[in-house]
Amino acid sequence: MKEKSKLKKFLSSFYLDKKLAKYDAEACIVWTQQLVKNKIIKKQQAEILIDALKKIKNKPEKIKKSEDIHFALEVTLEKMLKENKNLAGIIRTARSRNDLVVSDERMFIKEEIVLIVKLLKNVIESIINLSIKNIDVAMVGYTHLQPAQPVLFSHYILSFAWWFIRDIERFKDCYKRVDVSVLGSAAFAGSSFEVDRKEVARKLKFMEISQNSVDSVSDRDFIAEFIFCCATVMMHMSRIAEEFILWSSPNFGYIKLPKELTSGSSIMPQKQNPDYLELVRGKATKVYCDLLGILVLMKNLPLTYNRDMQEDKVYLFSSVEVVKDCLDIIRLVFDNVILNVEKMKNDLLKYDFILSTEIANFLVEKLNLSYKEAHRKVRQLIEYSLKVNKKLTELNYKDYQSVINISSNMFDELKDRLSIEKVGCRYKTFGGSSISEVKRQIKKLKSLLIKLC
Repeated sequence: MKEKSKLKKFLSSFYLDKKLAKYDAEACIVWTQQLVKNKIIKKQQAEILIDALKKIKNKPEKIKKSEDIHFALEVTLEKMLKENKNLAGIIRTARSRNDLVVSDERMFIKEEIVLIVKLLKNVIESIINLSIKNIDVAMVGYTHLQPAQPVLFSHYILSFAWWFIRDIERFKDCYKRVDVSVLGSAAFAGSSFEVDRKEVARKLKFMEISQNSVDSVSDRDFIAEFIFCCATVMMHMSRIAEEFILWSSPNFGYIKLPKELTSGSSIMPQKQNPDYLELVRGKATKVYCDLLGILVLMKNLPLTYNRDMQEDKVYLFSSVEVVKDCLDIIRLVFDNVILNVEKMKNDLLKYDFILSTEIANFLVEKLNLSYKEAHRKVRQLIEYSLKVNKKLTELNYKDYQSVINISSNMFDELKDRLSIEKVGCRYKTFGGSSISEVKRQIKKLKSLLIKLC
């Protein structure tokens, strides 16, 4: 057939699953050891095979191209063994590509979870360090992108650390369901050969073995769950990227990114764009598509194995690569971002109506009003300040008296309480924005990192 080469290329997955070479070789080594232990093959045959497989594992780049990594490994074995090339086919005994590829993928994901957790830990440590350096810096906090209340910068960015703590917990929980050996399930029905699947699992460093051979080869839940964890991390990083993009714009001016983390414009000489953060935000889309891809791939497949599943690695490998790259970028941002403390302070003074909630709280405390009534009075006070073209902090006792009946002593106490420097530290409820609570959070985060990592 003239189109034979095109057909062969269409069927091949080697360009993708060559990433699994070292795991495939390791699984074949352990499987060969199991075959000789159960007297399915001779010890001398096993020794020849294992020696060659170890060489392949140490230099996976030497594997010969074939239809997939499993056939490629077998072809490579044949070339290495030369006159003993017939021994290469022994590794197929009592198992199939169906259970082998799942074993490879599970070993790959386990290793990647460990690496991703380390990267998450690094980001959390960078956030903590930035928080410690700026522990008493106050800023305007926003809801609906409208100035809302004063908040400590240190407290604000620690919220990101808690996102990543939960991500670590998710990955570690996902690890439990990945950490299951399926080798020995063969094509889908198991094998008539006597093999000890528990011993195989132990040697491959799996904690559990799968309970049903049909489930073993047809399940890709563990990949979908892993990609979901990746997608959640990307969602968190995308939100951080958006926050920092806004803060670095002249309209906010709260932070400055080093030149190395920006890119210039091809036409506007004055521009330094936050392209790295924009790419983090954009690449989140890719991982979302990977998650949707694996779910759609699996949604209507009949049991057990189908060649469609060959495509699962497209989504798996893509997600891993994007998440690790973006975590490195986000860590660099936290390590190198420069705060414009003066602009943060000026905005606190400029938008001093963010003190309104504290004024209402004061009225509840001192005048025994319901919060609804206090809210109404402060609303009237704001309308008055706009009418006389004064900021809230510029209103004098006479101004207050025209709206709210308070004594001069109460007014003096309120003015002192509304100090910008003090308000951001007053929120002392557990988990609130105060220096004491920031210090508690930092201590808790550090202890969690020791426990989780």
